[in-house]
Amino acid sequence: MEYEDYLQGGDFFDEGDEEEILLTFIYFVLAGLALFDPYLNPVERRRIRDGAQSGAQWVIELINGHRDRIFDNLRMEAPLFLQLCDLLIERGYWEPHPTGRDCVGAIDGTHVSAWCRAEDRECYRNRHGGLSQNILAVCDHNMRFTYVRVGWEGSAHDSRILKDVLLDPNCAFPRPPEGKYYAVDAAYTNMPGFMAPFRGARGTQQERAARTLFNRHHASLRGIIERTFGVLKKRFPILKGPMQNYLMATQNNIVLACCALHNFMRDNVPNDAYFVEEETIAAQADNINHMVDQMAGAEPLDMSPQGIAGWNEFRSALANSMYYHQH
Repeated sequence: MEYEDYLQGGDFFDEGDEEEILLTFIYFVLAGLALFDPYLNPVERRRIRDGAQSGAQWVIELINGHRDRIFDNLRMEAPLFLQLCDLLIERGYWEPHPTGRDCVGAIDGTHVSAWCRAEDRECYRNRHGGLSQNILAVCDHNMRFTYVRVGWEGSAHDSRILKDVLLDPNCAFPRPPEGKYYAVDAAYTNMPGFMAPFRGARGTQQERAARTLFNRHHASLRGIIERTFGVLKKRFPILKGPMQNYLMATQNNIVLACCALHNFMRDNVPNDAYFVEEETIAAQADNINHMVDQMAGAEPLDMSPQGIAGWNEFRSALANSMYYHQH
């Protein structure tokens, strides 16, 4: 039968053809070994990308760079690449790193009433004309203080206090783990470990929309510190003043004691009226932001210009990812 001839060595496939194919396959394998095996071909191997950037940093630079460069490297433009990333996330092939996931808390300064001697009053006079000390605080997402720095004059700027704390090892500041960050406001420098919002509205329409979306999400994260300060001052009116004529060391201890009691209440009284009130306000604000969205994503601290530039690119990539994911 014709079918049997085909199986047993007919015109289309005989034993000679099979042996030739096998020999060709063997030659192909040997050629591959000769080219890529380090013992048969001891040629020094080189990385395709020789720069000092990590893979993530390189991709972020591509996304924020010229459109021709990302196309030359990935064979697609940035919008399509970000859509691909979203698809991989949606189908569970890739673990995303959105803004909120890597935020470990928020930082800000707040003014509490202060009393000082006449010769020190100009130092403690804040921009509103009152006497105060500027408190630097860090809180987690549960409205608990994780770090408080007291004693700075009311005239001191928030960013100056943070910089001093970071540079002074005796301050024991809890730096975020690598890749994580605190949410800070625009008064602070956007640098590794400290994510600030975008300033101004420069750029293309798409860039402005992405930055606006990012700032809205960022404000939602950063709002936790404002709510924490709100609970603290409602519970302890002494912090709003007027402060009695205690020694400055005593005033500092009063602030620290109030923060410690605040944490104690948070841990032991889950239905505390002050916390419930602030959480209700926060929930309402989140609902408003959601409606707006529907209508429209410890190593030594690197404070060098290169580190800050890289962190700025990281922030831009997050903003672009949010924008493309929403649209």
